Order: sequence, then C-alpha cells, then structure tokens
Amino acid sequence: MTVTSIWIDPVSPDVMFAATGGPPGTPRVLRSLNGGMTWIPADAGLTGPIAAVRGVPGTQTLYAQGGSVWRSNNHGTSWHAVFLQSSAGVSLEVAPTDPGTVWAGGETVIFSGYTVVSRNGGATWEQVWDSYSGPGAPGDNQTADIAAHPLLDGTVLTGHEGFVLRTPDHGATFIEVLTAPARFDLAWDGGDPSRGYAAGSPNGGGGHAYVSRDVGLTWTPITGSLAPRTVLDLAADDGRLGVAYAASDDGILRFYGGGEPLCLDTRSGIEALQLLPGLCPSPVAGTAVVQGDAIAGGLGALRVAAGQVDLGEVECLIDSADMALADLDPPEPPQGQVLFILARLRSASDYGTSSAGLPRRPSLGDCAP
Repeated sequence: MTVTSIWIDPVSPDVMFAATGGPPGTPRVLRSLNGGMTWIPADAGLTGPIAAVRGVPGTQTLYAQGGSVWRSNNHGTSWHAVFLQSSAGVSLEVAPTDPGTVWAGGETVIFSGYTVVSRNGGATWEQVWDSYSGPGAPGDNQTADIAAHPLLDGTVLTGHEGFVLRTPDHGATFIEVLTAPARFDLAWDGGDPSRGYAAGSPNGGGGHAYVSRDVGLTWTPITGSLAPRTVLDLAADDGRLGVAYAASDDGILRFYGGGEPLCLDTRSGIEALQLLPGLCPSPVAGTAVVQGDAIAGGLGALRVAAGQVDLGEVECLIDSADMALADLDPPEPPQGQVLFILARLRSASDYGTSSAGLPRRPSLGDCAP
C-alpha cells in the first residue's frame, strides 16, 4: 500500500490515522491507538478509494476524503457520507479555529478543479471555487492541498496545479498570491503564524518552494536543494519557528530560515569570536581563515549525562566552512525559549567545555565529521 495521508491527534498523539488511497478490498483507512506500534483497518462502510484523512483534536470525530467526504464519530469504527460526489478528492482540512469547519477539494471526473467548505461539521456544503470560473481559470487545476490558518478564522490557502489561492473570508473571495510550475502543498509555520510555506513539483519536474512572512499575501523563493527533486509533501514543525520539511523522491529535506542572517566572525582569532547581525563584511586582505562548523540548539534541552553536557538535538548551520566569513541563518526558538549557537574548529571533537570542564556534545543533528 502507498500511504497518501497521515493524521496524528495533537491532543492525544498516540492516536493516529492513515489513508492508503487503495481501492475497495484493501484497507483504505488504518488506525493506531498506541503511537503507531500496531495498526488495524478502520474503513467499515467506506466506498471508493480514500486519499486523505483528518480529525478533530481530542475527539473521536474523523473525516475522510476520496471524492465523497465521509465522517466518523467513533474513531473510524463506522462511517457515513456527508458529501457525495463522483470525483478525485485529494485534499481535506479541519479548521484549527473551528472544529465544525471542514474543507475539501480535488477535481471532478471532467477534470474541473473544485474547493468546497462545510461550516456545520459536514451537514451542508458550499462550493466556493472551481477551475472554470474562479481565479486561475480556465483549466483542470485540481485543489491539491488546503491549509487553514491556525489563528485567523476563515483565512485559508489552497494549493493548485500552478498557483496558490488565498481567502480571508471562508471562501467568499479568493485572490491568486503565488504562481509557479508546481502542484502545491502548503503549511503554516508552527512558531510564527504570520509565516506560511508552499512547495511542490510539476509532473515529472524539479521542486519549487516559497515562504511567506505576511500571512500568505506575498512569497519569496527558498527552493535551494529542492530544485532537482520531486516534492511529494510538505509539513512545518509544530513548535519551532522557521523550520519546515519537504518529502522528496530522495528523502526528507529540512528548511530552517526563521532567523535573520548572522555573521560568525573569527578574524581576530577563535577565542575572540563574534556574532554580528546581517551579512558578513567583505573579506579583508591578510585576515586568517579559520575552518570549522557551527550548530544551533535550544537551551531547554541541555543536560549533564555520562560525563558530558548533552546538547540534545541541534541544527548544523555550517559544515567545514570558513568561519571568518560564514553567513548563518539559524532557526528561531519558540516564544519564551532561548537559542544557543556554538562553533567548533575543524580539528576539535567537542563544542568547547562547560564551566565544570565537561565537553559539550550533541546527541543528534551534529555537523558531518
């Protein structure tokens, strides 16, 4: 089976559901109540393939999308259809601001893209966009993904084949905010709700990725190493500002661009290292080049273990770089937490020592040796 969608209950993270996209006769929704250790089918009563699954946090209410939209009130033990349509439904979203607001989208059998919304838990539905009359028309631009804002009720981004739309009013109006050759997946930043991410690929092409810092109104490209890859999915870190993940045909890539650029300046020697805001100044003739790397992490993860200071999980900011003139773009910590940045000479094994003389070593995420 190919898993096309996973939903983990943020209130009870041991509760997980997966949609497989499979046809009747195969499990189309799977359920785990023990953090993914074991799974059982949870698709009794469903008809047709199911591509997406989402739930209402902290409840047993669940929705599934596969053309028609289905609802379960008992963690998938039984289902009933709440929106019947013969179509290829691929996107589904339950608004974080209102558990009764459910969004769904895809394309019809005649390749007309559509977006629908229910404001009453699936009892009634309204079609708010289609690819032959709305922004982006005309065309067969399916609604590939939907991302409802975590705080602004009614503000939603929808990803399509070639563009991203934004509505501030539950779909009463849409504007096109991004155009690029990709089928877009979307996510809102877990640490700063004014930031959003959009990434995807055209059919058979390389990846494209963008970040918005004004609630989805304008976008800046951050494609980077995604360019040669096919982007399959996109997710933002739930808690850390500026951290997002893209699933590709060659593994998972992580973006951490929440912070402002910093210059790690060791022109006066490693003992006189300075962090300067902004880009590094132009190289000065005759200055020493210091090779090494730098990491960032959260102070809340520090602990003493086995005769060392365990730094926890860290981000490798620069690897085997010229630290005299290295631009850093570190992640920003969640509100109320503190970020540390440590540098290490290429020849060193540790990131310095603590005041008690214990070596500082990360347990996960260190720069490549």
